[in-house]
Amino acid sequence: MSNPLRTASLIFIAAFSVLSLSSCGNQKEVSFKSGGMTQTFAEGQDAIPKDFPLPIYPGATTSGSVSAGGEDQEHSQFLMLSSNDSMDKISEFYQGQLKDKGWEIDKVDTSPKLVSIDAHKDKLQANAELVEDSDSDKTTISLQVSQQSDNPKEDSEAAAENFKPDKVTPPTD
Repeated sequence: MSNPLRTASLIFIAAFSVLSLSSCGNQKEVSFKSGGMTQTFAEGQDAIPKDFPLPIYPGATTSGSVSAGGEDQEHSQFLMLSSNDSMDKISEFYQGQLKDKGWEIDKVDTSPKLVSIDAHKDKLQANAELVEDSDSDKTTISLQVSQQSDNPKEDSEAAAENFKPDKVTPPTD
């Protein structure tokens, strides 16, 4: 998984964890705009974004989602699901479905209670993480997709040029 995708994933996981503390069965959605990006947090069974490009595991329960999109085509989506099926069965589903839908699988990491599948298609990068919880006999499915802007180097250079030190972010050498 690329570093920007991992960073976005960590932000989404933290935000999603806060949302999950008060989750219920009905969909709840909150959107706000910050730093040129629109962030949308949704929870509940109907929280799957309309344009989510990854397959949804059949029979999985949706916990919630987080989406962030900017004006420059950069966007990220995170979706959390759970299933009573085994981690191995779900891993086979995602590896097969991703290939069938034209995704190229870059890497599959497997450990006794975790499977991580990294893939890409066109300008999209994706990750499916499956975590087996032996206490509840459930598998948590975390799906993450991101698309970088066409020229992320220019974006970071522009941000550096527009940087103005303040009390929160002092100047550096």
